[in-house]
Amino acid sequence: MIYNLTSIKRVIAKVLTDRDAKEGDHRISDMVEWAGEALEKIGAYPYFVTKVAGKEGEPLLELVNYQAKLPSGFHRLVQVGYSSTEDGSFYPMRYATGSFEAAHGLTSDEESTSLDDVVSTADIVTLTMTLYSIDYDAALLKINNDPALRSVIAGLVLDKRAASEGSTSRTVDYVYVITPGGWIKTNQETGYLMMAYQAIPLDIDGYPLVPDDPSFLDALYWYINMKLMYPEWVAGRVRDAVYYDARRSWNYYCKQAYGNAMMPAADQLESFKNSWLRLVPEIREHSDFFSTLGQEQVIYNKDNIVNPNT
Repeated sequence: MIYNLTSIKRVIAKVLTDRDAKEGDHRISDMVEWAGEALEKIGAYPYFVTKVAGKEGEPLLELVNYQAKLPSGFHRLVQVGYSSTEDGSFYPMRYATGSFEAAHGLTSDEESTSLDDVVSTADIVTLTMTLYSIDYDAALLKINNDPALRSVIAGLVLDKRAASEGSTSRTVDYVYVITPGGWIKTNQETGYLMMAYQAIPLDIDGYPLVPDDPSFLDALYWYINMKLMYPEWVAGRVRDAVYYDARRSWNYYCKQAYGNAMMPAADQLESFKNSWLRLVPEIREHSDFFSTLGQEQVIYNKDNIVNPNT
């Protein structure tokens, strides 16, 4: 588990000292680039910092023409929420799976996927009346008070329409895709996105912060040395044994650094245990942004509360 970070300058200083480098030819920018390569190759996600667009000074992403620019420093997506206003509420989005999305977004001007445009309220109310054997007023009140039920019934209307017309059904979920060039495209023309994502931490000078862990520091040290030796080795000015020793050291500390970073603490293990030991599968955690995934499951039945672990 990673708790503390330190600047990559610490590793670069050790490389320069051990190589007895002279002033004026340090290749600092190359070393920073190689350190970034090494961190990505180690691939331990606890190293990256989690940021949330819309929290702690990070601005929300504003949708314009179905798309928004990904935030600076973006490395890997965690989850996205959508709202039509800046103040929320935000609803979870899922990754789009359709085969016929338009190139400029996930919908076209002729085929809107918003509930109001795709399925009329009258169709939703009519099906609700049939399903629940209630009158029009009761059905209208039911779907207005339960947006999730409205979405489900709207999807049933779409499926029924597609079956009768032989057309492709369209989703009423909030969906997105990530495209090359640093853009997120959605099936909503306007609105705001709250995005949780992983980013590489930087110091005040813009240099990468690296885990303050001996395995990480050694792994980066040997990777940078290996890259510096490579042109000399190709030219025959560095013996095979010296270059191979640097490469073997990088491979060894790379694996050790990954293991140290991924080793969970006791509290994390408790959350993992609670997420795995389930008598009844929890299949809707995504809709709550996984906020209760690590809680111990308690099952409610008609007469009492059943704790599966007692």
